[in-house]
Amino acid sequence: MPRGGEARWVRRHGPDSLVAALRDLDLPAEPGAAYVAGEARTCQAVRRHLVAERGWPRRAVVVKPFWAPGRRGLD
Repeated sequence: MPRGGEARWVRRHGPDSLVAALRDLDLPAEPGAAYVAGEARTCQAVRRHLVAERGWPRRAVVVKPFWAPGRRGLD
């Protein structure tokens, strides 16, 4: 969340709902760092949005998938 921003609850219905909420965020022009953890497909979608649509360097988006449907122990 950008500094001074307001937290917003997003009810997740697949990766698209979270990415749609990200599109609505007014992020600073200069990329910062994003730490994304959760379901694997959602993490990938968030990273894809920040890198492809917002122009963030891939190294600025750290992803840690913890689970995927039908899989256990992604550590």
